[in-house]
Amino acid sequence: MKILGIDTATDILGVALTEDKELIVESRSNIKRAHAEKLVQTIEKILNEVKLNPIELDGIAVSIGPGSFTGLRIGLSAIKGLAFAADVPVASVPTLDALVLQTQFYPYQVRPLVKAQGDEAYTALYHFEKGVLSRDSNYQVININRISELIREKTLILNIGMKNLEKCVHDEKRSLIEIAPREFCKTSGYAVARIGYEKLLKNDIEDINQLEPFYLKNFKAIKKIGI
Repeated sequence: MKILGIDTATDILGVALTEDKELIVESRSNIKRAHAEKLVQTIEKILNEVKLNPIELDGIAVSIGPGSFTGLRIGLSAIKGLAFAADVPVASVPTLDALVLQTQFYPYQVRPLVKAQGDEAYTALYHFEKGVLSRDSNYQVININRISELIREKTLILNIGMKNLEKCVHDEKRSLIEIAPREFCKTSGYAVARIGYEKLLKNDIEDINQLEPFYLKNFKAIKKIGI
């Protein structure tokens, strides 16, 4: 089963092509505000590289959020057009699930933090049981200053975009918290495709006419000083 996985939920643009769970080719770039310009070009480049026509895809997996409001809209718009034109089923993948999947060999809890607005972050709590990902909480928006309150046992934190995170960790919780290196805190089209593959096998697909980004919170414009 050939799956195209796409993630535009953060500053990273991730596009991958898989055969079942195996990676064929992947592209990841970190160029801010370039998703609208680069996404379609990147998809075309990957498909051309393996000489694959879009109608030969067995499915498309898209990171549905939460994350960047603009990025999610760009990704979903492109996917809807491609899926409609090629008549290909679409599976939606929560962004936080795909991010955590890359830590599947970590033996303790995992909590991703993806910057929302200000001091707020999108998060949920996960663990792996014999390599199978389980989510232990609802998706939620938290103030980063509350992070120590949420940690009760050994936990790996994946931080995307939250500054001064270490200053928010209380001394009595430092032995329980491990902050992952920055290179492990990157979204991935491959991870999206892997989760999408499992959903497509179960025919857990979306009506693309009804599919909307999973924003989790309402956007509030922030007025800049002097404007």
